[in-house]
Amino acid sequence: MPIHRRSLLAGAVLAPALARAQGAYPTRPVRVLIGFPPGGGVDVVGRILMPKLAERLGQPFTVENRGGANGNIAMEAAARATPDGYTLFYGNVGNLGVTNALYRDLPFDTARDFAPVGQSMESSLVIGVADSVPARTLAELIAYARANPGALNGASAGAGGPSHLALELFRRQAGVRIEHVPYRGTAPAVQDLAGGRVQLLIDGYALMRPVVEAGKVRVLAVAAAERLPLVPDLPTATEAGLPGFEAGSWHALVAPAATPAPILARLEAALAWAVALPDVRESFAQQGVAPRWRDAAATRAFIARERERWGEVVREAGIKVD
Repeated sequence: MPIHRRSLLAGAVLAPALARAQGAYPTRPVRVLIGFPPGGGVDVVGRILMPKLAERLGQPFTVENRGGANGNIAMEAAARATPDGYTLFYGNVGNLGVTNALYRDLPFDTARDFAPVGQSMESSLVIGVADSVPARTLAELIAYARANPGALNGASAGAGGPSHLALELFRRQAGVRIEHVPYRGTAPAVQDLAGGRVQLLIDGYALMRPVVEAGKVRVLAVAAAERLPLVPDLPTATEAGLPGFEAGSWHALVAPAATPAPILARLEAALAWAVALPDVRESFAQQGVAPRWRDAAATRAFIARERERWGEVVREAGIKVD
């Protein structure tokens, strides 16, 4: 029998089996890669959502943390994974909207190599300072930084991530010189902020809340147009003396680009269901973040806009990461 005819016959036999497998998806545990260590914002929110996907689809959705390089290690692993729906990536704006503007010669592209499942949340960041900093308001912080250029170290959860970009925007808009100190995730950055080894961090309030309540860190303002319901007495940056300073983050779930459409559709429907659950919304609120659902098509368009927006910020600020 000619080879091409044998191949056609084999394909005809395998196609129904593949279709049945896709229709039954998932039939075994799903691995969800996160590019940061446990305890950071992406990890905390991801661990709220993944048990709900497991509940909806009947198989475990297991979080696997692979920190480093602004999530690039985890993203590369996800991009190279078999596109069968059993390896996914859950990331933030720094991973999916910024990384290709920051790193040269990446082995993956966030638009080309990933298929969006959907966006799950958005959040505003707060400006936190170590208790040792002699500033009780945002205006006092800016005045102190201007009078002492280079005296303050500003932490971030990783080079090129939301907290780094927020720091760059803050430095430019406030006209101050603050040294950037990148960490591998928010949790170690918060730990060093509380210990006074760095003096400033612009990140999610919920992640700083324990050290704020312990009196080791003060939050001076929220980088948003409106106050946070979780901390209603905290002024916006505009109210506190830095008009127009706004910085936030968002999360999305993506799969390898060649993942079959029926599998993506099942994941999309499950994620939409999870984001709408009242207990998920309450858990999000306790973390100081808001649910924000975009379906797969809208998420793809949104990521494209965010890549353009933050790429311009990276270029204008001259941010370089090797």
